[in-house]
Amino acid sequence: MIVMEEGTEAAPDARLALLAREDPGGPAFRTLYERHRGPVYGLLLRLLDDPALAEDALQETFFRVHEHLDRYDAGRPFRPWLLTIARNVALNALRARRKACAPPQDEPERAVSDRVARHTAAREDARAARAALAALDDDDRALLVMRHGLGLKLDDLAAVYGCTERTVRNRLQAALDRLTRKLLEGGRS
Repeated sequence: MIVMEEGTEAAPDARLALLAREDPGGPAFRTLYERHRGPVYGLLLRLLDDPALAEDALQETFFRVHEHLDRYDAGRPFRPWLLTIARNVALNALRARRKACAPPQDEPERAVSDRVARHTAAREDARAARAALAALDDDDRALLVMRHGLGLKLDDLAAVYGCTERTVRNRLQAALDRLTRKLLEGGRS
């Protein structure tokens, strides 16, 4: 952990963000990066399903955070603000990837024994779930990943989306309904 001044490594995110505003290249920003890079990378990896692209998006996210620290409201939680930026970076990357190339074709599975057949079936179920999730709208997928993949609470999601918890609950239910339909359809768009 980076040591700034006595006890600062345990400073709240809002305090670190204010310190980073004053000294953009200083240890406060590095501490924020070290503290949040894991969860942000996890979100990006789940949304993008590509480690290299997720790493690029992680760097882009923290570049944008650094660039826009002056827009951060220290009276509000830092993490939802950061995750909003990460989500937007991921959605932009998904749009760019969609424009750049066609979706990859799945390779055929080979079943040799019952054990391999069971393993193959489990992989196909997982693939079907990933395909259904991928067939969802980017915003639905991001909402479900943040809630169920990262375990964000409803109040944090409300802050990320700039709405009420009730609206988040409604959006989650609608996204889950659409995911269920996609699963029943076999992941087709």
